[in-house]
Amino acid sequence: MTNNDDDGPARPLLSDRLPLLCLKAEYAGNVNANFTHGIELLDTRYAALRRVRGDGNCFFRSFIFTLCEHLLPSRGADDSNAALRSRIQHKIQQSKSELVALGYSDVAIDAFWETFVEYLAAMETRSHAELVQDFQTEGGEAEYLVWYMRLLTAGYMKKNAERFQPFIDGLYPGQTVAQFCSTEVEPMGKECDQPQIAALTEALEVGVKIEYLDGSAGPGEPLQSYLCSTVDAAERQVPVFITLLYRPGHYDILYRRKDGNKSEHAT
Repeated sequence: MTNNDDDGPARPLLSDRLPLLCLKAEYAGNVNANFTHGIELLDTRYAALRRVRGDGNCFFRSFIFTLCEHLLPSRGADDSNAALRSRIQHKIQQSKSELVALGYSDVAIDAFWETFVEYLAAMETRSHAELVQDFQTEGGEAEYLVWYMRLLTAGYMKKNAERFQPFIDGLYPGQTVAQFCSTEVEPMGKECDQPQIAALTEALEVGVKIEYLDGSAGPGEPLQSYLCSTVDAAERQVPVFITLLYRPGHYDILYRRKDGNKSEHAT
């Protein structure tokens, strides 16, 4: 995988919403006109883009921020996000004991877990502007959430090591799942590959769609996309409401046009 996650502190952790066509400036003069074609095609399906700093944590930061957007109270008399919020709260509350059972130190993870639990508990009264500010703050509590996403991913992979081992064999021959998690999943700044994406979506039962912009699709050809979804305990397909843009080595957040201007998405 080409490493484009090298922004460092030059770019904000999270941008405001931007028009898709702003990406054209990055490819001005690029000899591969397929990038421009891909951007124009994405613009027909997505209302906006939110840039995420390329520091190796872009997938996890994109995932947890977008998930939190959907945990905020929805407009109207009925809070349509309440059920999802309750389910995620329950999963996070239960997660520490599961991680400790897998060998993680209670003392080492407690502060991160507690921050996450408290953050979710306050979600009902948090505004979208506050959410954005939290994720734009250097060294803020949102960074605890990003790291805990890594921990959940590693824990799920270790718990299901037999299933994930073949994927690790293909990426890092000779490594066990535990070794892979120790070197490639748990440390901040390590890029994310498909095994981590699958593990996190299954652990939280939250689907993700990833659109690829890699210059491979020409005029008249569809862009490649990757749908990572699973089924819940009742064998129902989990909803897919996190959509990300992948360019070699980097993830940003996409907002579908059909979403309209939901409670937050103007910020």
